Amino acid sequence: MIPYPQALKALPSTPGGYSLRVEPRHPAFDGHFPGQPILSGLIQVDWAARLGQDTFGPLGTFQGVEHLKFQAPIRPDEPLELHLDWTPDARQLRFRYTGSQGPKSAGILVFTPAP
Repeated sequence: MIPYPQALKALPSTPGGYSLRVEPRHPAFDGHFPGQPILSGLIQVDWAARLGQDTFGPLGTFQGVEHLKFQAPIRPDEPLELHLDWTPDARQLRFRYTGSQGPKSAGILVFTPAP
């Protein structure tokens, strides 16, 4: 499990909102890619799912991802915001990463109730 960045803060006025900045030496950049580091999509999805559970409580059993879009790479030390929206009836967690230049990635994580 890749740790969260040190500069991760909840946005107090926005439930499910976070500001973050991934430091250049963060292990999330290991191997992605030498000389041109970017934050992998898998880590973006993982952080969204884990922060969703931290924010909204148990989400259930992960089933998959829908409408996943990677619009621009996330680079080291780039200021970002992550917005999460949990729809309990649909068992869906929507996530959206944005940077100063606009959208970075977005998608919907789908869950089923835990047994």
